Amino acid sequence: MDLMSRAEFDELVGEGDGPRVSLFAPTHRVSGTKERDQDRLRWKNLLTAVEHALAKDGLERPEVEELLAPARELHGDGMAWSHMAEGLAMFLRKGWSASYRVPLDLPELGAVGPGFVLAPLLPLLTDQNYVVLTLSQKNVRVLRGSRDRIGELDLPSVPTAFDDVFEADGPQSDSVPRPNASGRLGRTGAAVYYGADALDNAHKEDVVEFFREVSRGVEEHLAGRTIPMILAGLPEWVAVYRELSSYPHLVDGAIEHNPDGMSDDDLRTGAWRLVEERLAEEGGKLLDRFHEQRARGTGALGADQVLTAANEGRVDTLMMTADGCYTGGNGGPEVVLPLRDREDLCGLADAAARATLRNGGAVRVLDELPGHAPVAAVLRY
Repeated sequence: MDLMSRAEFDELVGEGDGPRVSLFAPTHRVSGTKERDQDRLRWKNLLTAVEHALAKDGLERPEVEELLAPARELHGDGMAWSHMAEGLAMFLRKGWSASYRVPLDLPELGAVGPGFVLAPLLPLLTDQNYVVLTLSQKNVRVLRGSRDRIGELDLPSVPTAFDDVFEADGPQSDSVPRPNASGRLGRTGAAVYYGADALDNAHKEDVVEFFREVSRGVEEHLAGRTIPMILAGLPEWVAVYRELSSYPHLVDGAIEHNPDGMSDDDLRTGAWRLVEERLAEEGGKLLDRFHEQRARGTGALGADQVLTAANEGRVDTLMMTADGCYTGGNGGPEVVLPLRDREDLCGLADAAARATLRNGGAVRVLDELPGHAPVAAVLRY
């Protein structure tokens, strides 16, 4: 899976000459040949639908081919379809493309317009997703999850066991890095330390050094991201890791059990309970703030009001709902042309989100907004 950072979202918020194509498709994380073929066929059908829309919109065939070339190349990459997440998003403009495998249920949707459509991915900015770090001597894991799904991330810079950091039979030294039996300095060049003879009876200083190496690898990967991280481990190990960690979005609560005996679904259930509590508390505070500021004239409700404020750089925090917009077609791809008329509330809300991000504001996805509006905002002034 790809952990999209705010900086990566910021790459997608600009508008300019020429069409910008946004592509979204559901995919399979764990797949056999049948699922891979199904995903690739769905992608091919989506590209065909977008190709027709671009041609109908007046683009010449060579321009269409050039614009869609990276998406066609992806379709032909058999290996790529063996390493998907729950959803695939791709963005195309002339001479540039970017693709993301994300832990979201995405629609079968193509969009062609002056700006990229972001709404299907905005939950990634709203902390509805999370990372679980399991603290274990033998099996450190980093998992990315949501309300309904969880899956392990492959992070080579994170040691997975004491053997990655300590040489059990070496001299007792926690300060002198030495190569282990293979002659390596450890995974990705990290120093390997000689520690206790028996890993199960490791001294606290060994545990501290091990978790320090884990923390370095995790925080290297999460740098620049705001995704909440939840610890899973014995209470004393959770306490040690908290002292070492400098990650600013570490959740206060933890899953205080030995993670070696927990299934992925056990971890998902425990993590979501903590995330749900945090989301409810933060969402309630945000709505209270919105009502207070709206009474003072610094709150906007509705797509037109919010888009005007966002374009003027006045939106501090934009709130959207996750349902109702860009849900895709029934049994096949849908292609939309946002902002072709002023009645396109979904297009207006998405444009407001882009403008908010472009001007340094925040975007949050909530379950419901006052008056069932598609978008609302707390304004700077």
